[in-house]
Amino acid sequence: MKEFIEPIKSKLPLAAFFNRIISKLEPLRIMCYPRSFKDTTGESAAFKMENYYETILWERWMHGVFERLEEWGNIINEYFDEFNGSWEYYALAKRLEFLNEYGSDDDDDYNPDGMFKTEDISQKQLEGFTIFCDLYHDCIDIVQDTKASDLDSLISTLDANARISILDFFQKIPNVKVNVYKVGDDGKVQPISFAEKELMKVSAMVNATDLGQIILMIAKIMESLTSEINTYCNSEKAFADNHNFLNALLCDVSSIQQLQLNETRFFKNSVLENNTVS
Repeated sequence: MKEFIEPIKSKLPLAAFFNRIISKLEPLRIMCYPRSFKDTTGESAAFKMENYYETILWERWMHGVFERLEEWGNIINEYFDEFNGSWEYYALAKRLEFLNEYGSDDDDDYNPDGMFKTEDISQKQLEGFTIFCDLYHDCIDIVQDTKASDLDSLISTLDANARISILDFFQKIPNVKVNVYKVGDDGKVQPISFAEKELMKVSAMVNATDLGQIILMIAKIMESLTSEINTYCNSEKAFADNHNFLNALLCDVSSIQQLQLNETRFFKNSVLENNTVS
C-alpha cells in the first residue's frame, strides 16, 4: 500500500498533465491512507478505504495509459523499421521467437529433423502472432477495461477539490484567522480581498472542469483506439499489412502524448459527425 501517488517520469505534455492531476489527488490519498488497525473500524472506515482504493485505480489508469501509448508507438515503429511493414514477416518472426523461448507440444510446428518449421506456415499458425495480438492485451487490463464513465468519480473529486479550499477548512476552526497575501504591482505584499478570494475559487472550479473534460476526452479516445485494435485482432484484417491504419494509429499516439487531442481521428470524426447532424 502506498501513501503517495507516484508521478510519471517523462517530459512529454501528457505526463505533465497527468502529474498535475496527481498533485491534486495527493491530499485525498494521504487523508485516506490507513495507518493502523483503528483505520479499519468506525463509521468512516469504509468511506476512507473506498476513496483510497479509487486513488490507486486512478493512479494505475494514468500510468497505464501513458505506458500503453509508449508500447503502441514502439511496436508500430518496430513493425515498419525492422519488418518493412509486412504482417507475415512480423508474424513469422514473432512465432519463431516464441517457439525458441517456450517450445511447442504441436507436431505441426516441427520439421522431420526436429527443427521448428520456418516454411509452409499456415495462417492459422500465425493468428496469435500478428502485430495486433501484440497491440491488444488479451487479459484483464485497466487501460482496455476502463470506460470514460468509470472516471466520473475522478472528475467529481477534482471538482470537489476546487470547491473546498484549505482556507475554507481553517476558517471554520474557532479563533483561527488565516490571511492570504499577494505581491502587488508595486512589489509590496498586500492582503487579498474577499472578492479576489472568490475569483480565485471560481477560477479553480473552471480549471477543474477543464481538467475533467480533458481526462474524459483521453478516456474516450483510448476506448475507441482499443476497440479498433481489438476488431483488427479478431478478424481477417489482421492478415494484411494495414499500413494506413497503423500509420493513423501512430499519429493518434503522438497527438495524445503531445496533448493535442484535437489532432486525433476521434476528435476529427466527432466534429464531422456533429456538423453532419446539424
